[in-house]
Amino acid sequence: PSTRTRLSFEAAMQRLGGGVISVAEAKTASSVVKGESLPDTIRTIAQYADAIVLRHSEIGAAQVAAKASHVPIFNAGDGAGEHPTQALLDLYTIRGEKKTIDGLRVALVGDLKNGRTVHSLARALSNFKVEFSFVAPAALSMPIDVSDYLRARHFIVEETNDLARCLQKADVVYMTRVQKERFTDLDVYERVKHAYIITPEIMKRLNKDAILMHPFPRVGEIATEVDSDARAVYLTRQI
Repeated sequence: PSTRTRLSFEAAMQRLGGGVISVAEAKTASSVVKGESLPDTIRTIAQYADAIVLRHSEIGAAQVAAKASHVPIFNAGDGAGEHPTQALLDLYTIRGEKKTIDGLRVALVGDLKNGRTVHSLARALSNFKVEFSFVAPAALSMPIDVSDYLRARHFIVEETNDLARCLQKADVVYMTRVQKERFTDLDVYERVKHAYIITPEIMKRLNKDAILMHPFPRVGEIATEVDSDARAVYLTRQI
């Protein structure tokens, strides 16, 4: 399922003068229902298209598809793995709003364990001179391979559950939802789903020049009253 990723790729292709064909819901409207493998599906689609944008529920699906395809594969999200094109958009937004990326303190907040957008954004930001705050409950902390990747490159990485303190020193706050669909134990989900909620009162702690981002969809972690705050850029048109 996707709203922003799907529409952005389709709109971009059409604005560039190309065309789009699609399998709307592969799990219910393609031969995947009949047991067709991902490589066979990709080999078939590649006969009709010059490039393939793939959103898939399994980590590593884009790599599997790339090995099977003779046309380029764009990873539009692979389960709880990565979302590299979202990371490019996020870098574009940060640079557009802050005029630079170097020298910023970036706080990634929420479901860092399952949030593919933060996995890709953290790695993308490693191309710049930034500092990181990873703000999450212990059950939703950033995967150790991402933290180790950054520390091996000598980045400052703070891991904490104290959002209020981080807001005071952050230049960019990247909020994420707690992803119910990734939990096998719903009791755990119920305990952490409202771990962090950005309200107008909480926004008073945020630097006046900082920005608040969110890849959406949101499910209550940012109050709608915050939308009118000039620092909230998740619904700002960048194009």
